[in-house]
Amino acid sequence: MSNVVTEHKIKLSALTGLALLAVSCSGNGDTEKANALLDEARQAYEAGNFANSLSLTDSIKNAYPKEIDVRREALHLATKATEGLTLQKLEQADSLSAVLAVRGDSLQRLIKFVKNPIEGYYTAATADPAKFFSTTGLQARVSPDGNFYLMSSLKAKSVKSTSIAVSAGGEEARTSTVAHDGERNDRSMGGEVITFIGAECDSVGHFISNHSSEPITLTFVGNSTYSMPLPEKQAQEIALLYDYATTLRRFKVASLEKERLSRAVDIARSQAARTFVEKDSI
Repeated sequence: MSNVVTEHKIKLSALTGLALLAVSCSGNGDTEKANALLDEARQAYEAGNFANSLSLTDSIKNAYPKEIDVRREALHLATKATEGLTLQKLEQADSLSAVLAVRGDSLQRLIKFVKNPIEGYYTAATADPAKFFSTTGLQARVSPDGNFYLMSSLKAKSVKSTSIAVSAGGEEARTSTVAHDGERNDRSMGGEVITFIGAECDSVGHFISNHSSEPITLTFVGNSTYSMPLPEKQAQEIALLYDYATTLRRFKVASLEKERLSRAVDIARSQAARTFVEKDSI
């Protein structure tokens, strides 16, 4: 009986040893695989492929949750890759800001600032705001904070206009409707003057900017309609002001993005410092 028990214990011990060996081998396999991914992530980082490096470190975190030591190194590498990727984006934003600043300075030479008791505005240097209300057509303006707006003036006709449309080459753009209110839609002194602001006229500004070298038809829309060729001079002035407003808007966005990315770089550097682990201490 004792021999049988002893033999049974030996078999159990052997099976337990094999199981432990299997677990040990499996663990070593995961460590090797995790380290292989970490090496790939390092190579991607050194090559400046920070996005791929981040993807590989993320794979280590998801695929090998028990490989704590490797995950620590991967976390530190991920913070460095994040810093590198953010620096790349910061350089792009900085370059774009510089290009837009030069573009804005170039366009500003072609416009002028007109003082106004309510609020001053920019318009084309060739435009005459004082005479505009006695003519029929369009005039573009840009507010000091860079918002594009468009004014329409209709003389010697009465269509009770509430919007305008422009067309060229079989395409058309139209403003939003501005109801008659005696202010933004004014019909006093024998004329119809409407001020379209921001999104109300953005599509028209964009359309004229894209078609300024073509014949454009201007249509006043209200109780009836009245169409006429948009004077080439007005089309060129509108295109200029729309380009200027767009450049200012893009410059502001790029500047804000630079500020955001600069803060992100500082955060990434701080995280990299906190996650650094001496190799011998792992």
